[in-house]
Amino acid sequence: MKKVITFFWILTIFCTNILIVNASPITYDRQELDNMGVNKDWTITESNKDNVLRTPAVNAEAKIYDFADLLTDEEEEIVKSRAVEFIEQTKMDMVIVTANFSYYNDSENEDYAADFYDYNDFGMNFENNSGVLLLRNANPEDPYYDMYTFGNAQLYFNQYRYDSVLDGIYDNLHNQNYVEGFKDFISRSESFILSGEPSDMINYYVDEKGYLQKYPETYHIPWSSATIISVVITAIVMLILIRKNKMVMKATQAGEYLNKKSININNRKDVFLHSHTSSYTVSSDSGGGGGGGHSSHSGSSGGGHSSGGGRHG
Repeated sequence: MKKVITFFWILTIFCTNILIVNASPITYDRQELDNMGVNKDWTITESNKDNVLRTPAVNAEAKIYDFADLLTDEEEEIVKSRAVEFIEQTKMDMVIVTANFSYYNDSENEDYAADFYDYNDFGMNFENNSGVLLLRNANPEDPYYDMYTFGNAQLYFNQYRYDSVLDGIYDNLHNQNYVEGFKDFISRSESFILSGEPSDMINYYVDEKGYLQKYPETYHIPWSSATIISVVITAIVMLILIRKNKMVMKATQAGEYLNKKSININNRKDVFLHSHTSSYTVSSDSGGGGGGGHSSHSGSSGGGHSSGGGRHG
């Protein structure tokens, strides 16, 4: 009897562990898909073909892709529900990806994240394929995470906002409290987008390839200053003219009373008394794309994106 009880106890623990283990995300064989499953306007060439084949092909409706098995099925549904709310509120996509791979440079994480977003159907229902992606690389030797913005989502995040989001979720991710960490990430990102573009981003736009561009600067004539300067200059000129050219003069010489018709003038002489010249120049500043510390990074697809700089831990 004791052995039977022990057997059922072990079986119960085993079954419980099975229930809490999350099934891996469903992926598809890219070689069997049309255009390798790339439905966005990217051109597949020999230079990026390997990147496409290395990128998991997934269903873009899932939103949560837990390749590192950090969440249970129930926890995935909780986070997905919050991601769907974000999408409804912001009209941008939200993607959470976990992975577990070794890397030598932080840029390898960025390449993985950018390819995952670009070579799947994320953001396709929104202008400029707009969306936000969080990558958590749970590599035990050097865990890493960063957020990446695509399309118009780039316009809502300057470095201050990236830092605020990434620093704010550090404790939860570092302590492996992933459900709260991912939900907090979504909430912080949503809050910044709904609050509007920061002041240092209002002169930027996103082009058709997903890159941040700066609007050309236009020259505005300072009408107030120009008016004040004109009035002052006019007043000075008038004062000078009045002092040099008396409008009314008293006759103090006898010649003033002579009959002009009785006098023949044989010699005339013009004497140049004075001159006044006014001049001005108009200057303009020319501005180019980029600037202000804001720029997009290129993925292997040729499309642009931005990132927060990443955190280790």
